[in-house]
Amino acid sequence: MEWTKEPAFINRKQELDFLEQWISEKPDNILFIFGPKSSGKTTMLSRFIELSLPDSRYEIKHFNLRKIFIVNYQHFIQTFFSLDYSKARGDVRERRQYNLKVFQLTVDTLKGLEEKSLDPFAVMEKELEKLAAKDIRPIIIIDELQALEGIYLNGQRELLKELFNFFVAMTKESHLCHVVIASSDGYFIERIYNDSKLKKTSRFLEVDYLSKEDVLFWLNDLRGQSKIKAFTLSGSQIEQTWETLGGSCWEISAFLSDLLRVADNGRIPAADFAELIEKKKITTRSMFVDYAGLDTRKIGLFRALTQINHIKPYIELRDLAGIVENGLYTEPDLRKELSELVRQNFLAYNPVTAEYTIQGRSMEHGLRMFVEMMSE
Repeated sequence: MEWTKEPAFINRKQELDFLEQWISEKPDNILFIFGPKSSGKTTMLSRFIELSLPDSRYEIKHFNLRKIFIVNYQHFIQTFFSLDYSKARGDVRERRQYNLKVFQLTVDTLKGLEEKSLDPFAVMEKELEKLAAKDIRPIIIIDELQALEGIYLNGQRELLKELFNFFVAMTKESHLCHVVIASSDGYFIERIYNDSKLKKTSRFLEVDYLSKEDVLFWLNDLRGQSKIKAFTLSGSQIEQTWETLGGSCWEISAFLSDLLRVADNGRIPAADFAELIEKKKITTRSMFVDYAGLDTRKIGLFRALTQINHIKPYIELRDLAGIVENGLYTEPDLRKELSELVRQNFLAYNPVTAEYTIQGRSMEHGLRMFVEMMSE
C-alpha cells in the first residue's frame, strides 16, 4: 500500500553507534536512555532492534509499558508472561509453556508465580543462565518503566526496587544480560538512580531533539524522508517550522499531517501555513492556562521560568531561589511542583546534569504567550 506520509527516521548515527558498541561489551551495567518527550527515543530503539535482530548472537526483547495498564502484581505477571503453544503436542494442559518474551516457562512455574510461591526474579535468573549456556546474549529493553511505580510484591516489597536489584545482579554481578531502561521522565530516572544505589552500576545515553541541521535536511527532502509527494515547503516555511517546533520529531510529523490537508498544487498556501502555525502556538499556550488556572504560585513560577529561559536554555534549582526567598514556594513544595511539571511534559529534566529545560520549542512559545497574556 502506498501512503501519503510515512514516519521519518533522521540521523541518530551517534546514538546507534553507542548502542552497538555497548552491546558488544560484556554486560556490566544498566543503560538509562533519557530525553524529552517526542525526541524519538522509542523510534531510535526500534531502529536499533531492527538492525540488531539478524545477529543470532542476541536475543532482544522490547517491553513498551506505555501501551500497557499495570496496577498490581497480577497484572505484572499477566503482562510479562503469555501462553506459547509452539511446543505443545498432544495434551496441551500438560505440555504447554509460557513465554516471558525472553523466557520459556512451564505451566507449573507460571502457577507458582501467580500464587506467589515462586520468586519471579529467581525464575528469570535460572532462564538467563540457560540462555548463557547456549551462548545467547539476551538484551532486555523496557520503555517507560515508571508504569510499574506503586506495585508491590506480597504486599511488602516494591516491584521497581526489586526489579532494579535484579538488573544489577544480572549485569554487574553475573554478567548474564544487557538491560536498557528508557524514559521521558528524567526525574523518575534520578529518583530510581538515587534510591536504588545505582551510581556505580549505570550508564546514561541522552536522546535529545533533532538538531537544526537534521530538521532542515528532513524538511528539504519530504519525498525522500517522509514519502510526501503532495507538497514541498518554501525556505521561509521550513525556517518557520524550525522556529516554532524545533527538533521535536513527533510534533514535526504531526504538523506535516496538518499541512497535507491544505496542500494545493504542490505547495502550502501562505495564509493556511500561518494559520496552522498560530494554532499550534495557541494550543500550547492553553496548556499553561489550564495548568496554572488562577493559582498565583504557578503563575509566578511560570514568570520566573520565562525570565530564566530568556537568558539561558537550562534551568537549575538555584536559578529559582528568588521565588523561595519571597515566600512563593518552600523548597520542598518547589521541588514537588517541578517534578509534576516534568511528569506532565511541561519541563524536561536531565538526571546527569540536574538541569531543567522547557519541553521543546513549541512549549517555549506557549509559555511566553501565557506570561504575556497574564501581564496584560
